[in-house]
Amino acid sequence: MEFRRDGYCGLYCGACPNLLATEHDTLDALADIRRSKPEDQICFGCKSGKTAPFCTTCRIKQCARDKGFEFCFECDSFPCDILTAFIEDNQYPYHLGVTKNLSAIHEDGVKAWLEYQESRWRCSACGAKFAWQDETCSTCGKPVSNYKAEL
Repeated sequence: MEFRRDGYCGLYCGACPNLLATEHDTLDALADIRRSKPEDQICFGCKSGKTAPFCTTCRIKQCARDKGFEFCFECDSFPCDILTAFIEDNQYPYHLGVTKNLSAIHEDGVKAWLEYQESRWRCSACGAKFAWQDETCSTCGKPVSNYKAEL
């Protein structure tokens, strides 16, 4: 299955712990943390055929698919109550970056945005990929510029 790193909502799925664990074959470790089965944590991105458990029932994804949109900004109701609640949920502060991301996708195109995100979510010291909430690189131990740099 092909990885899809662009989320309907504007999140970069390439910095999701589930997608990274799938990509790097570290699902056993993630499943241990989440007290689940490794196969239940597999994710190829929210626009793929196999998503993380929390993305399977995502209202944003379902709404965009029902309307035939690739991104929320294509909708006349943008930003809607569903997206606003997602951004402001306080449980996942990295959601605060979706408005900026959607704007960049709209202005520069998804290809340019994905290229930027691919480099942005890599350790500046060793080049390893890291997740939104990571504070240090799991490969070299150096500090990384996580989601807080986007706020």
